[in-house]
Parts: sequence; structure tokens; C-alpha cells
Amino acid sequence: MNPVRVAIVGCGAVTEKFYLPALARSPLLRIAALVDVSLARAERLAPAGQGILITEDYRDVVASAEAAVVALPNHLHAPVTMDLLRSGIHVLVEKPMALRVQDCDAMISAAKEAHVVLSVGHMRRFYGSCRFVADGLAAGQLGRILGFDLRDGGVFSWPLASDYLLRRDAAGGGVLMDLGVHDLDLLMWWLGDYESVVYRDDSVGGVEANCELELTLRNGISGIVELSQTRTLRNSCIIWGERGALEIGTSVNPLVRLTPNQGETPLTGRGAVAGRVEATFPDTFARQLSDFAECVRSGRRPFVSAEDARRVIGLVEACYGVRQPVVQPWAASPASRETQP
Repeated sequence: MNPVRVAIVGCGAVTEKFYLPALARSPLLRIAALVDVSLARAERLAPAGQGILITEDYRDVVASAEAAVVALPNHLHAPVTMDLLRSGIHVLVEKPMALRVQDCDAMISAAKEAHVVLSVGHMRRFYGSCRFVADGLAAGQLGRILGFDLRDGGVFSWPLASDYLLRRDAAGGGVLMDLGVHDLDLLMWWLGDYESVVYRDDSVGGVEANCELELTLRNGISGIVELSQTRTLRNSCIIWGERGALEIGTSVNPLVRLTPNQGETPLTGRGAVAGRVEATFPDTFARQLSDFAECVRSGRRPFVSAEDARRVIGLVEACYGVRQPVVQPWAASPASRETQP
């Protein structure tokens, strides 16, 4: 098929580190435009000699591109995506899809009315190992699922091009909205939608750096999710079933460990897609972009649909709606300290 002409709207770190390297290796897409409020940054990132449009205004891309990757600060995802969709542009929007469910609904409606593709950048679904877990659970390899425990965290080190991730008005939240949307998307893809949640975080009016969820799913399965941007955690998800346990890492190219209950030898390995195991983040982003391009040309449903991403934002909204503070050891009351040994 002819390469899809794509505009990159937002030239921050995710574009520089992942989208541009992924696009360079994809025969299914061609960069038509780069958009950023800093023209100097967009010009610096533009591949030489390809006649790419460089502009500050995303509306300028309508004449030169048929699709766009929206990689802007979170609060701009919904308005910019809807403008592009209404102009007939197919959109892959970075996670989180939006800051509120009502914005997700408006984006989905805009895509349907314009008959264009809307996909969301939950790129962990494209890890071969995550697909392996999804297929194994769907096939009943563990039998009845008994519970789960997901811990994901490390000291924040993302190379910020602006301060928006540190502002609740622009980011929508902290570690839950940033790292957590990936983890919650995988959990609900693997195990089903949520029913209820008890949520705690360390936000004191700003963005949270640590949070804990006690999550119950509609099928009765319950478990724990812990997220951190100040501490290195176990960085894996364990799913227990009647026949054994699966543990999968949360990093790129993660290992999967299957431990049967009957004393059989545990198995450890990595999942592959079409015989290939990704080695880097750009490999995974290339898979995501290829899926997007195929959807643009064929009109099929994206592997990560807007409806899938909407339910993640629904759970995030539910968490913030019932937020309780994390109990910190230095914040314990004098009476409780007196009872401690």
C-alpha cells in the first residue's frame, strides 16, 4: 500500500526518542509534517532532505497529511484531536487519551461522524510478552483466576521538554495518569473491566508521586496495584490461578515466568509477534504505528481502540473521585506512635 502521510503534532521527548526512530524504520508511513510551538526544535528533529512541513499550527497539516500522531501535553489531547478528526485526519493520540471520560466520548463521536480512525498510544499492548499473557489467559492456562498483584515504579527520570507533567491542570494527575494508565489498560485487557476501587495517594493538591489501588473487577477477581515515581518497586505483575501463576515484567521486552502449582519446572521466556521479539522501545512503537497505518488503509478497528482507552480514563476518574491519603510514617498521630514498639 502507499505510505500513509503522517504529521507529528508535538516534538517533545516521546517524539524524539521513540516516534521519529520508529517512523524511520516503517515502510507504511511517511512523515509529512512536524508541528511544535518551538520551530527551532521541530527543525532540529526534521529528517534532512525530505521536504517536511515545519509549522507552529497543527491546523496547517490538513493539506499535507492524511493522519496525525498527537503527542502534546495531556490537556491538549482532546481539543487538538477533535479538531483534526473533524477535518478528516486519522489520529493516533498519545496516552492518556484525555483527562475526562466526557472528553473521550466527544473524541469517539467526532471520529465516527468523520469516518476516520482514532487509536490511542497504549503501546505496552504491542509487547510480544503482553500478547502472550493475553492469549494464555484467554485459553484458560491458569484455570480460574484467583487474584493479581502489580507493582510498577522507579525514580522519575523522563527528559522533560516542559514542566506540564508536574502541573495537575496540564497533566491531569501524577503517576496514576502517567505510568498507571499503561498498567490499568493491561489489567483490564487481560482480566476484564473494573467494578470498584479503594484508592490512596500522596498528593497534597499537586500531582501524586505514589499511589495504591485495591481493585475489584466485575468478574469478582481482586488485587493490588502499587505505583511510584520515587521508589524502585518489584516492576512486575503476578496473576494467580488454580493451576499456577504468571509473572510478567513491566519494562520493554519483558520476561514472562509461568510457575505451575503441581511441582513442575517453572518456564521463563519472552513472547514474540510474527516470530519477532522486540528489543527496544522504537521496535514497539513501530508495531503500534504499523497497526495504525493498516487501520487507516483498511478501515479496521485498531488493536488499541478509543473505547479501550476510554475505560482506563473511567477508572482513573473513579480513583481520583474516592481518593484517600496514603498514610505516611512521619504523619502518624502522637497516640498511634505511642502504641508502636
